Amino acid sequence: MIAKDKKLHLLAGLALSLLAGLLFCPIVGLATAAVVGALKEIIWDWLLKKGTPEFLDFVATVAGGAFGAVILHAAR
Repeated sequence: MIAKDKKLHLLAGLALSLLAGLLFCPIVGLATAAVVGALKEIIWDWLLKKGTPEFLDFVATVAGGAFGAVILHAAR
């Protein structure tokens, strides 16, 4: 079973990817999800100690971003 936290990261990456991908292009959407996911883990979780930095959270965010990019690319 996938942890609730990972599902939320996946959905956040998907949303970021779809939004940025619709405004620009699918690859920009994927890049946006990856950058925001990395910044969240580094700044919010690690430096500010507001959460627990986890590499798999980043991976889940990027996976959602990749799924969004595939959806947008297929829709073109």
